Amino acid sequence: MLKLLVRPVTMADRPEIMRISARIWDGHDYVPMFLERWTSEGGFWAGVKGSRVVGYGKATELAPGELWLEGLRVDPDCRGRGLGKELSRQVVLRTLERRPVSLRLATADVNHESMHIIEKVMGFKPYVQYRFYLGKPKRPEPGPKLITPTVAEALGFLRGSEELAASRGLLQSTWRFRGASRRHVAELKRGGYLFGYRAAGRLTGLMVLKPHRYHGNDLDISFAAGTSRALAAFRSFLFRVAHQCGTQDISGMAASDVMAAAFKTLGMKPHPRIGAVLVYDYPI
Repeated sequence: MLKLLVRPVTMADRPEIMRISARIWDGHDYVPMFLERWTSEGGFWAGVKGSRVVGYGKATELAPGELWLEGLRVDPDCRGRGLGKELSRQVVLRTLERRPVSLRLATADVNHESMHIIEKVMGFKPYVQYRFYLGKPKRPEPGPKLITPTVAEALGFLRGSEELAASRGLLQSTWRFRGASRRHVAELKRGGYLFGYRAAGRLTGLMVLKPHRYHGNDLDISFAAGTSRALAAFRSFLFRVAHQCGTQDISGMAASDVMAAAFKTLGMKPHPRIGAVLVYDYPI
């Protein structure tokens, strides 16, 4: 019988977590960046076999009751023994004890083994599919000044968009997908991440632009839509900001054809390796 103890991560686990993460994605794993914060937040689980940490996973509360699973990892030396499946199953069970309103996660279509575990072992169902776009900053362009829309304006624009209809109400931000609630939009406004274009007294374009969660100088577009004039204004603004920040890459994900077209207008192209990003939902 497989014996795997699942317990909260402590800072004493740091050496083992760093050892495992160093072998994930050729040493570019994001987990070490958030280790201290995740440990203090809670919901960060270690899988232990004997006295050795063999894996870990995090359940993050994006909003009250809205939980997100991320950072599920298994020591490459321990794969093929069922430990990843057991760890994933137990992390889900412990997360469900918090009685979430929603529980979701995401992966890329190239992660076939992860998709199998997510669907067959963890019990998640496909929720929405995105296309992943990347862009390189171009020379800064002059353009009109953007405005900061009110929360009501931004929320109304989002809710009336084809993107939110296609995404089933979710907004992406560096591989996290959160419901576009009034609370969320208000937080985006306070953070200075809402940018609007107004013509003839009404909002005709909206962009949600944030620093990339893993690469602070890079930029991530959560939403971009509007008239051709609005998109042209966003493009010039985006390149000016990228120049100021020393940005190397601009990223974004689109659930709708409309936002995919907007990304192309902003100079972005489909990711060369990832065909789709799949968001899964646990049937609560």
